[in-house]
Amino acid sequence: MLSLYTLAPAYAPVTPAAALSRAVSGVRRAAPPAAAANSVRDSIATTLLSLGLAAHLTAAPLPAFAEITKADIIAAEQKWGDGIVRVGEVYSKGGDYKMAAKVLVDSLYGYDQGPVLFKPTKASEKEFRLTPGEAYSYFVTGQEVEDKGFALHPWTKVRFDNKAFVVDGDTAFSMGNYYFTDAKTGEETKVDFTFGYNRDLLGNMRINLHHSSLPYNGGAGPKPAAPALAVAAPAAPAAAPAAKPAAVAVAAPFDAAAAAKSATKAVTGGTAATAGEALMGAGALGLVLNSLL
Repeated sequence: MLSLYTLAPAYAPVTPAAALSRAVSGVRRAAPPAAAANSVRDSIATTLLSLGLAAHLTAAPLPAFAEITKADIIAAEQKWGDGIVRVGEVYSKGGDYKMAAKVLVDSLYGYDQGPVLFKPTKASEKEFRLTPGEAYSYFVTGQEVEDKGFALHPWTKVRFDNKAFVVDGDTAFSMGNYYFTDAKTGEETKVDFTFGYNRDLLGNMRINLHHSSLPYNGGAGPKPAAPALAVAAPAAPAAAPAAKPAAVAVAAPFDAAAAAKSATKAVTGGTAATAGEALMGAGALGLVLNSLL
């Protein structure tokens, strides 16, 4: 029976290749010609098991990756921005922009490592892109009907303005604003972002969280109705000043004798008159006074 000492003598490190060679040689020496065919399966199994143990004993441990630093995050952000610009350039020149987008997603996002939480900026019907295909579609269209191809805009520059970092070993987060420069107008579009990172088995930075949204616009929707103001009831119009009563001529106290005398003069023309004429004058005067009163 093979032993680990056959594969790896004491104090002598053995490589997996050397262990396999020795094990095969031992099988050939130990097995009689007539029984070789019948025992080959068991011998191979024993050899592979022994090889695995020997390799385990002699293999170096996996390297411990350095903790993620702010510099690592900034470098990863730069790669992402350059990738977005690259996809737009390839599209503008009539190249294989879909392949460029695939390279962007496959090399920077960690879909092959585990779950990726991706919420892109301009997505409403399919807000969360949890598969590589959904991410490709957002950047260059294809799978989701609502997608217009964010990376096809195109953009000439992506500028990051980090506001905060959280670093915990091989996991890290960054948050801030990034600015996309329009290739046609040169204007920048400001967008809010949060990125999460971890390292893959080769130590490369991979995105496992990406949330992106336009800044809050201060409630530019319908303006709320202005609060109702208490309106005082209109004041009643000021009363017009009372009209002054028209001046009324007040007759002097009636003097019958004088009236009779005046009437007599008016009738007789100032001459002496008979008693009958005087009475007639007085009667006429009475009629006049009655009409006035």
